[in-house]
Amino acid sequence: MSDQEEESPRQDEFGQRIIKLKELTPLEKEYFEKARKRHKENIYKDQIVQGRKFEGVAFISKPAEIIFKDFDVGKPHTIIMQLTNVSYTFNSFKILPLPEAVRDFFELIYTPPGRVSAGMSCPITVRFTPQLNDDIDVQLQCQAETGPFQIHILCTSKKAIAKVEQPIIDFGKVILGEDSTLILKIQNLGALDTDVFIRSAKGMDLQTIATESVSQKSNRDRPFDEEGILPFLKQLKFQRQHILQGYSMLKIPIQYIPADVGPFSLPLTLYYENFLHSPPCQIEIRGYCTEVPIYVEKQIYNFQICLFNHIYREKIVFFNRSQNAMKIQIQTPKETKDFFEFNPKLGYIQGNSKFEIWVKFNAERQLQTICQRFFKDNVIDVPFKLIGADQKMPVPFNIVAQMTMATLQITPARLDFGKLFDGQGAKRAITFENLSDLPQELAIYPLPKEISITTDLVPLRLLPKQKFTTDITYRTQKVIGISDRQDEGILKCKIVSGTISTKEIRIPYTCEISKCPLEFSGLKFDIPVQQIDEKYSTTIDIKNISQRDIIIEFFLPFYELCGLKMAPMVQQIQREQLIQVHLEYDSFFKKLGAYTLQELKEKYENDPNNNFELRLKIRYEEEERKKREQEELKKEEEMAKGKAAKKEVKKDQKKPEKLTKAQQQQLEEEERRQAELEKLKQEEERLKREEFEKMFDSAKELRNLGGTLVEFNKPEDLNYSQHYSWLIPCYFKYTDMPDNAKSVIYIQISTVTVQKSLLLSKTIIDFGEVAVGIRQTKELTVFNQTPFKAELKMEMLPISCGFTILNALRTIEPSNKKSLIVQFQPTEDQPFEETLKLYCNHTAVSAKLKGIGVRPEVKVVPENGLIPVGGVVLGEFAERTFKITNVSNFPIKFQLISKARGVQNSCGTEVFQFIPQEAIVNAQQEITCKVIFKPDRVSDKFYDLISVHVPNQKSEKRVFIWGYCYNRQAYVNIYQPYNLIPQINEINKKIEFPFDQLKLKDEEKVYTYLNNKIMLEFEKLKEEDNSRKIVIGSCKLLDPKMEKPVNYEVILSKDEKYFVCDNQKGAIQPGNEVVITFTFKPPQPDQFIASIEALKKIGQWKETKIELKISGGFLKAGVQDNISYELILKAFINQI
Repeated sequence: MSDQEEESPRQDEFGQRIIKLKELTPLEKEYFEKARKRHKENIYKDQIVQGRKFEGVAFISKPAEIIFKDFDVGKPHTIIMQLTNVSYTFNSFKILPLPEAVRDFFELIYTPPGRVSAGMSCPITVRFTPQLNDDIDVQLQCQAETGPFQIHILCTSKKAIAKVEQPIIDFGKVILGEDSTLILKIQNLGALDTDVFIRSAKGMDLQTIATESVSQKSNRDRPFDEEGILPFLKQLKFQRQHILQGYSMLKIPIQYIPADVGPFSLPLTLYYENFLHSPPCQIEIRGYCTEVPIYVEKQIYNFQICLFNHIYREKIVFFNRSQNAMKIQIQTPKETKDFFEFNPKLGYIQGNSKFEIWVKFNAERQLQTICQRFFKDNVIDVPFKLIGADQKMPVPFNIVAQMTMATLQITPARLDFGKLFDGQGAKRAITFENLSDLPQELAIYPLPKEISITTDLVPLRLLPKQKFTTDITYRTQKVIGISDRQDEGILKCKIVSGTISTKEIRIPYTCEISKCPLEFSGLKFDIPVQQIDEKYSTTIDIKNISQRDIIIEFFLPFYELCGLKMAPMVQQIQREQLIQVHLEYDSFFKKLGAYTLQELKEKYENDPNNNFELRLKIRYEEEERKKREQEELKKEEEMAKGKAAKKEVKKDQKKPEKLTKAQQQQLEEEERRQAELEKLKQEEERLKREEFEKMFDSAKELRNLGGTLVEFNKPEDLNYSQHYSWLIPCYFKYTDMPDNAKSVIYIQISTVTVQKSLLLSKTIIDFGEVAVGIRQTKELTVFNQTPFKAELKMEMLPISCGFTILNALRTIEPSNKKSLIVQFQPTEDQPFEETLKLYCNHTAVSAKLKGIGVRPEVKVVPENGLIPVGGVVLGEFAERTFKITNVSNFPIKFQLISKARGVQNSCGTEVFQFIPQEAIVNAQQEITCKVIFKPDRVSDKFYDLISVHVPNQKSEKRVFIWGYCYNRQAYVNIYQPYNLIPQINEINKKIEFPFDQLKLKDEEKVYTYLNNKIMLEFEKLKEEDNSRKIVIGSCKLLDPKMEKPVNYEVILSKDEKYFVCDNQKGAIQPGNEVVITFTFKPPQPDQFIASIEALKKIGQWKETKIELKISGGFLKAGVQDNISYELILKAFINQI
C-alpha cells in the first residue's frame, strides 16, 4: 500500500469526507472572538412601531404545550401546531435543535415562512416516534428577531397510578351485635390496569394468616400471626384481592362486625402490581364497640337532703344504643305510688336517641311511715326498674334522699336593751342554732338605723347542727324636742334553708331612752391597726350641756390588760364647759391568765404610786419610825449619864445556852420534816394551780372586765393578731347630788395589735443640726415580712415641719423591702420633731423624725473686711491673707464670689487671685485665704468686692481688696481712704468710661510724668472741711536688694497765705506711705460786709500752684528719676 493511500482523507459515519481545518493563529482567534461577540450582540433587536416598543414573546403556539400522552413505543404520533406572530409588525423565527438525548425521537416538518406579518400563522407538524418507554419533558427552543421563546414538549408513557382518597376508615361507635359497612375508594390516574392486594402492615398475606392459624398449635416453630391481627380480622369482612382498571375508581366494601366491647384498630397495607408508579399505601380501619342498647344515665339518683312537705323533681335520661325504636316501661314498688310519680311511665325510645322521664318526689310527712322499709337513719333508698320490649335484662336504678326539717332556734326570743342615754349604746347577745341537716342562711334585714350586728357575715351561714352567738348593738339616736321616750320595734330575720325553703321570724326589741347631760365627741373609737411597740393617741371632747356642774370619773382595766391610758381620769366639768380627755394606746400583746388579775391586784396594792391608802400608811409608819428613833436617842443620852446603869444592863444580858448533841439532832430532824411538808404543800399548790388554769374561762373573765378578744392564727405565727374591744365606763353625777345618784355611760374602744410585719430600719431618725434651707436626706428601709402585698401609705406630714418623703410610696412585695428617702430642710433656726406614720391595709408603723434648724455663721479677720494691698511695680505681685472662721457647730461650705471689680488685666487673667476660691470649714475651725495681686497694666483703680457666700447664713460677710500698679517704685495719689466696705452702687461703675473715647495710655490715667497735674478742690463755704490730702508711697519689691528710699519735697511760695502744708519734705522706706495734708485758711470776713444779706455767698475762687518733687526708688529702664508734680489748690473765698 502506498503512502498516499495511507494518508487518504478520513470519513464520518455517513461517508462524508472530514476536512481538517488548519489551526487559527492568535490574531485570527482574537478577530473571530470579536466577530462572534458582535454577532451575538446583534442577533436580537428592538421592535418599535409608532413609538411603541414591543416587549414579550413574539410568537405563540397553539396548543401552548405539545403533549403526547400514553404513547406506544415504536408507533409514530403527530401533532400540528400553529405558530402565530403576535408582535407589532413583520417578524421571523428560527427553530433551534432539541437536546441531543431526544433529538432523534422528534421530526419537525414545516416550510420556513421567512418574515411573517403580524397576526399571520405558520403550521408546524411535530412527529414523535418513541423508541424507549420513558417519559420526556423538554423545551423546544426558538429564536425570533425580538428575542428567544420556547415551547414545552411533554411525552408520557402508559402506567398505573393508584391513589387512596381516605386512608383512615372510621366506623365510629357500633353497638355489640350489629354491623356497619364502609367503602374504601381507590382511584387509578393512569392508563394501565393493576392488581390490588390488601395485606397486613408488615406485608403478610391475610388469607395465609387466616388459613394457617388453625395449624399454628402444631407448627410452633413459626407463628403465622406475628402481628396479633387475627382477632381483628375475625371482626371484618372484605375481599383481599381486586383489579383496578385504567382511569377508573375501585370501591371495596368493608364490613365491621364487632365481637368485643371496646376500641378497634387494624393497620393494613395496599400493594399494587405496578409498584414502580404506585408504591404501597398504609390504611387503618378503626371502630368502637358499645354496650347493649338501653341503659340509664346514672345508676343512683341522689336527691341529697330534702325537706318534708316539699316537692322535688329530677330528670332521668335513658339511652338507646340500637338503631331501632324500643318500647319501655318503669316498674315501681307499691308503697311509693303516692310519693313518686314518673311522667311518662310508658313510652317508646327511638333508635340511637335518648328518652327523658321526669320524676316527681312528693315528700309528705306520711312518707316516713308508709315507706318505712326503705328508710334507714332518715335516708330513703327506693329501687326502680326500666323494662324494654326487646331487651331481656331490665335497667335498674335507685332514688336516694336524706329527709330533714327546716328548724332554726333563736335565743332569746325578745331583746330588752334596758335604759339608755341619748347617743349611748347597749349590746345584747343572741344565739342562732340550726337544728336541720341542711345549711341555713339567715339575714336580719332591713336593720333599723339604731341597730347593728357585730358579725360581718351577711348573710350568716349556719352549717347543720351549728350554733352561733353574736351581739346586737342598739345605739340611740338623738331626737330634737324629745328627751325621754321608749323605742320598740321588730327585727325581721329571713331564713333560707338550702335553696328552696324560705321563711321569716320576727324578733321584738324594746329600749327606754333619756337625755344625757354630757355630750361626747364620740362613744365609739376604732383605733387603727398597730404593730407591737407602737403608740397611738387621740382626744375625746366632753361637753356639759346642762346648767349644773358635773363630775366625771373613768374606770379603766389594768394597763397590762388593755394598754389604754386616759388623762384626766377624774374631772369636774362646769356648766356649758368643754374639756378634752387624752386617750393613748400602747400596742403590745396582752394575755389574761388564771392568776393575772390576782397578780396585778397584788402589784398595784403593794405599789405606793398606785395605792393611795398604802401611800398614807407608809407615810404614817415613816413618821412613827422617826419618833421611835428620837425616843431611843433620848434614852441613850440618859443612860450615858451614870455608869451604874450601864453595869446593870450588862448583868441582865444572858449568854445563849449551848445545845446538846441530842437536841441538835432533834432540831435538824424537825427542820427536815418541815422542808418535806413545805415541798408537798408546794406540789399540791402547783397541781391546784394547773387545774384552776384548765378550768379558767378567760373569755368570760374578760367580758366581766368589759372586754372581748378575737385572735387570729397562733401566737408564734407571723400573722398572729389580737382584736380587743373594751367598754370603758364613765360615771358621772351632779356635784350637788349624793354618790348613789351617779349614772354611767360607756365608751367603746376597739384595738388591733399585730406582729411586727412592717419593720423599719430605724425608729428614730435624728438629723442633728442642719443649716436653714439646706436639704439633708437619710434612708429609711421598710421591710414587709408578711406573705401579702403591702400597699404603703402615710399620714400627711405638716407643711411647716421641715420633713418630706421624697420618693413615692409603692407596693412592697412579700418578704421584700422598700427604701424611703427622708429629707429634712429646716425653714427656721429652731428644733423640729414630728412622727412619721406609715400604714398599709393590715398594719401600721411609726418613726420619730428629729432635727434642729440652725443658720450658719462665719467671721472674717480683719473684722472690718478691708484689705489694702498697696502699690506694686509693673511686672511684680503682692500677697495678702485673711481668715474665715466657722463659728457654727457643723461644717459649712463657703465660696468667694466677686460682686464688683475695678480695672482688669489686659490679658484677661484675674487681677486678684484667691486661694482657695471655695472650701469646707469644719465646725469651730478657721481657714486662711491667700490673695495674690498680680496686675499687668498701670492703674490705681484695682479693687475687688468679694462676698463670702454661705447658704442661708445669718448675715453676709464681705471683703474689699484694693491696690495700685505703677512703672516705678514711687507713686503719688489723692488720699481717699476706705473706712468702711463700699456698697455695690457706689463702686459698680465702668472705671474706664471717661477715658474710652480719649484712647489714653495707662500711664496717662495715673499721676506720673505724663500726667503731673493734681487738682485739690476745697468744698465751697464748708469751714469744717478745710483740708485736702495726698499720699506718697513706696512700693515693696520682691527683691529687697533692688529697693531704694523715695524722696519727696513740697515747695510752697513764701507769699502763700491761704494754704498750709504739714509735711513738706521727707524720705519714704519701701512698703510705706506718707499722707501730706494741705489746710485751707480763709481770711477773716469783714463784719460789715457779712451783715449785708445781699452780699452773702458772694466771693471768688482762689487757686494756688505748688510744686511737688519726687525722686529715688526703683526705676525701670527708660523712666526718668526726678518727677515734678504741679499741685493746684482751689478754694472759695467769701469776700468781694
